[in-house]
Amino acid sequence: MSDIITDAHSFEPGTILELFELDLSTGSAGSDYQIFRWHSGNDEHLHEILWQGNRYLPFPIEAEGFEFSGKGSIPRPTLTLANITSLLSNAINQYDDLVGAKVTRKRTFSTYLDSHCDVWGYTLGGTCAGESGAYCSDSNYTTQQTCLAAGETWYGSYSKSDCLDSTKYGSAGTWTTYTDVSCVNNGGIYYDHSATEDATAEFADEIWYIDRKAIETNTYIQFELTAAHDVQGVKLPSRSVLSNGCPWKYRGTECGYSGTNYFDIDNNSVSDAGDDVCAKTFTACEKRFPDEDDEIPFGGFPGAGVKTGAVR
Repeated sequence: MSDIITDAHSFEPGTILELFELDLSTGSAGSDYQIFRWHSGNDEHLHEILWQGNRYLPFPIEAEGFEFSGKGSIPRPTLTLANITSLLSNAINQYDDLVGAKVTRKRTFSTYLDSHCDVWGYTLGGTCAGESGAYCSDSNYTTQQTCLAAGETWYGSYSKSDCLDSTKYGSAGTWTTYTDVSCVNNGGIYYDHSATEDATAEFADEIWYIDRKAIETNTYIQFELTAAHDVQGVKLPSRSVLSNGCPWKYRGTECGYSGTNYFDIDNNSVSDAGDDVCAKTFTACEKRFPDEDDEIPFGGFPGAGVKTGAVR
């Protein structure tokens, strides 16, 4: 296992690759929608690359504004992608401008990339079999290998994480990593990086969410991103600290009260269940849990109203 921080401070750390994953399922798309994986094609990497078993396609993409200064507001980076195919435009039109979609920014050194097999015009780290919803454009072929070898399109997983995800193509599949032998046997060319590849060597993932589509032209689309806790309408802390107010739903899971002793809003005992109302105070909780040996499930913070430090 490599120490990426140590390597980053070495004399020749190598090229840092910036990889992006776009997951529409956190927005308005379903959990079975494909995850887009791209890299910007910087330096000599103008082809598909494999890392952590996942396939990243070269795509004109530019990301700016990720730097944290430690002062002021949280960064709101922009992600700009070429609008050269109808793929993104279709998704934008269908899924509310992709608002809420998760963008993961991953960074590693090029030396850590996976070994892979270039076969049938694809860069693959392995093959996926057994997904119940996967199929070939020609129904005569029932496996990924035979389908691609025939020049057809396989509608199934090409990446390891997708293959093992039961939400993507009907059911989880079985992933078989290519070796030099299995690659050559299928007519491919094997690129062996086993001496340096390391799926654990990465800088911490950065998770962002699309806040809005800023620009869309015939040539490019730009999105403004935001942190998960910086989205519109989110209040921090999400749970208010109240000394004598309980946020739990009365007789709900957190409250836990299921007794037949009833009290009104003023904590007076009543006989009719229809008059049973919790005042959401500590006293109201004590009325319903009178046994001193039981922990009272009060959702407030009684200590928040206690002043300390004064000596009398």
